[in-house]
Amino acid sequence: MQFSDIPGLNELKSQLVNTYTRGKVAHAQLFSGRSGTAALPMALAYAGFLMCQNKTKTESCGVCSNCVRIQKLIHPDIHLLFPKIATPKTGEKSKKYYKTLSETLPKFRSFIINQPFGDLRSWAETYGQENKNLLISREDSRYILKNVSMRSVEGGYKIIFIWCPELMNPSAANAILKILEEPPEKTIYLFISHNHDSLPATILSRTQLVVIPPNQEDELTEFLIKKGADRLTAEKAARDAEGRLGVAIQLMEEEDKQEYQTFQKWMLECWNKDFISLIRRSEDFSKSGKVSQRATLDHAISLVRSAVLYAAGQKPPVRNEEELLFISKYSDRLGFSRLEKICLMTNNAIAHIERYANPQITHFNLSLGIIEVLNG
Repeated sequence: MQFSDIPGLNELKSQLVNTYTRGKVAHAQLFSGRSGTAALPMALAYAGFLMCQNKTKTESCGVCSNCVRIQKLIHPDIHLLFPKIATPKTGEKSKKYYKTLSETLPKFRSFIINQPFGDLRSWAETYGQENKNLLISREDSRYILKNVSMRSVEGGYKIIFIWCPELMNPSAANAILKILEEPPEKTIYLFISHNHDSLPATILSRTQLVVIPPNQEDELTEFLIKKGADRLTAEKAARDAEGRLGVAIQLMEEEDKQEYQTFQKWMLECWNKDFISLIRRSEDFSKSGKVSQRATLDHAISLVRSAVLYAAGQKPPVRNEEELLFISKYSDRLGFSRLEKICLMTNNAIAHIERYANPQITHFNLSLGIIEVLNG
């Protein structure tokens, strides 16, 4: 993660860079922002900048050994503390803790790499523990105490990320206080909180607060467009997200899922020759705006192209396992030749819409053409 991967917030980025330039890097910093803001990405980018071997005045290089390992969260001087299920209370608690950590840490690394703007709910779903209480335990604090007592592996900074410190149990918080009061040299603690008001006053008083503001709506819009969203959908997601990029991404994913499900129903209606449903679908299509009509067909052709790639033995660009399952079945049933015909017909329908053809007739004719291909 680099500063350039985070849209906007340029003033805050400059402030963080200046702490290094002026030699004023605080040993304990609290990155605080609402769920879905860039609190964690900003902390990651800051850590990457501090540890980069070839940094510029404003950015990490992104390619040196330290940058590459930090991007993968496998640098030996980076330590992660995060909420997880409690270690079973047995006589071999220490051994059980390390077993739990070894099983959970790879999942958390993958989660952060794939969803840096994700929240606690997203982590719980990725972790497969939606119905469990997640916390940072006393055993976690002992693990950190053991690691910070040793010198850094490579002689530079040692950085400890503590994500969602508001979920520390009291004994863990008290144990961490000791290392905050007497920090080892070149050891930095980066707390990332989405509700810092619930942290103990003793923690708050020993950390430097870094407030992560929400993004501007236009910043989110442009970011989502660069990620492949059409402008209309991106603007809607940015507006509804209230400046929180993580929420905007989630809204986009939900929108994509709705579009995928709509396409699946449409293909099923064509397969079953359900003309009444197809007429209604074409009527609804005609009532939407031209931009929405184009977006619907664009998404349809994207799914068809993914199926074409799958039929050709290549990996399609899908967002989740559910979509991949549909693409694989759709591709296997139709085959390369029929998929190519549907792709061409959908392209032609887009061209007709752009030339102000009647949208209802265009959409229904496309459905009839797909029926002919499916039953050909």
